[in-house]
Amino acid sequence: MFTNKEIIEYHCPRWDELPDIELYMDQVLSVLERKLKIFAEPEEKIITSTMINNYVKQKVIKPPLNKRYDRYHLAYFYVICVLKRIFSVSEICVGIAKLHQTYRTAQGYDIFCDELEFALRTVFSRESDNRPVPAEGTGELIVRTAAMAFANFMYTKYLVDKDSDNVES
Repeated sequence: MFTNKEIIEYHCPRWDELPDIELYMDQVLSVLERKLKIFAEPEEKIITSTMINNYVKQKVIKPPLNKRYDRYHLAYFYVICVLKRIFSVSEICVGIAKLHQTYRTAQGYDIFCDELEFALRTVFSRESDNRPVPAEGTGELIVRTAAMAFANFMYTKYLVDKDSDNVES
């Protein structure tokens, strides 16, 4: 289980921090597991090769070129892995598409990372969010509210897991 401090200090890898070389499936799985293990249940696989293959078959993401995946794939998988705990993949795709109306993939992904870190920090430190609210109907508002939903989900899990240790059966 993660600690409050670990979540508050969590760093979401930005576009430029993702590997800029093409990766094979096992390398993609390794990168994602390492970056996302803080959000996983014990013994839970955040992502598997079967999941990735299904995302490609369902045309959620473009197929790899010569069985190799690039930053675009990693960013997409990262967002899906975080948000699939509270949204369907089709809902996530709508949010990503909305963000793509305004931003290139790298910019949109970095916005997601900023919002995720801010949401986790705000929720876990119980600070207020005094930033201006993005306009309704924008990709930025979708990303912000999705990140806050995920942060609240994780905080609820944290509290339940913490309290379950103190409850007698």
